[in-house]
Amino acid sequence: MKNFTKKRVFIIFFAILMSFGVYIEQNNIQNQKRNIGDAVQVTSLPVSRKVVILDAGHGTPDERCRK
Repeated sequence: MKNFTKKRVFIIFFAILMSFGVYIEQNNIQNQKRNIGDAVQVTSLPVSRKVVILDAGHGTPDERCRK
């Protein structure tokens, strides 16, 4: 039979409690992400005489594109 001290029981209880807390928080974050994506209003403004450049920012040259 294993000898359980108060300290060891407290550590086990705390670890179980923390795992439940992390699980619940993870579910809350996922639910918030779902709710955010439900209805989003988007406004589009006209752009004139502007150049928009999108950079992927990978840091290395793209090997697939050879010009």
